[in-house]
Amino acid sequence: MAVLKPRERLVYFRISEDEFHQFLGVCEQEGARSVSDLARSAVQRLITDGHREREEREIAPKVQMLEKLIGELTAQVQLLTTLLQRPNGGTSSNGSEFAHPPTMNSADERLCERE
Repeated sequence: MAVLKPRERLVYFRISEDEFHQFLGVCEQEGARSVSDLARSAVQRLITDGHREREEREIAPKVQMLEKLIGELTAQVQLLTTLLQRPNGGTSSNGSEFAHPPTMNSADERLCERE
């Protein structure tokens, strides 16, 4: 199998005889052509996993914020549904839709800021 990207750099590290035999065993299990291929694959996997973990750390707070906003919106929809299901059709004695106009909460303000 030809290497599409020639490898010009060389990295050395020392291992014990026992470690070398362990590496050979892992090469056979993983189907690596050599200890070099095994080491290269392992380091690439560490790099990829590190990027994935960093992305997850960056995304987690955003997901939490979205979950909170969804919860607040759900509560507002439930409130509006309750108001509309009242016997007088959700109108107050003065004929307006709401006895008190709804106020913006933090979720509304954040949504407006994004628009």
